[in-house]
Amino acid sequence: MITIGDKKLDKSNLKKAADVLCNAFKNDPLYLAVFQNEKDLCRYIKLMVDYYNRNGEIHVAVAEDKIVGVSIWNHKGRPFFSIRSALASGMFKELIKFLMLAQIKSLIMVKNEALITERYHYNKEHHYLFMIASVRKGAGRALMEYDIKKFSDCPIYLENSNIKDNQKFYERLGFHSIKTIDVMGTPVDLLTNSKGDQ
Repeated sequence: MITIGDKKLDKSNLKKAADVLCNAFKNDPLYLAVFQNEKDLCRYIKLMVDYYNRNGEIHVAVAEDKIVGVSIWNHKGRPFFSIRSALASGMFKELIKFLMLAQIKSLIMVKNEALITERYHYNKEHHYLFMIASVRKGAGRALMEYDIKKFSDCPIYLENSNIKDNQKFYERLGFHSIKTIDVMGTPVDLLTNSKGDQ
């Protein structure tokens, strides 16, 4: 049986959540284009998990006492990751470490990807799904069903950079594409479950 948790994660569970995300995103077409190697990807994911644990919400799917799925959410009305909010939440050391260890080319690509996706970011009030990953069948669906109920007060917006593998999954949950954009040679689908946007 899969259960969903939505409380702040302790250090041990932060690492487990980051490991699930690293494993799931290592073959994602967009992240393959952005990061020079898997280490840089995992450093980025660890930084984002730490950031969203302080400044957003992380939900975990748990089965047999193991984290088997993770969804990361931006608080409604808050901007995507910002240096200012990271520093305000006490992440100075984590930011410096990431900047020192990640290859320069990966840092430039991360910035480029953020600029492109932010340009097209959904401009109506919404909940933003930053990342979702699972390592067990049914965990992704369990997370999304929980999250759709929790965030039913306004539409959910997300970007799907692995259209081939994930399109049907999102369609079955009531999402549809608003637009497909090109991000560094990778098609990225912008999706919402809002009934008014086609």
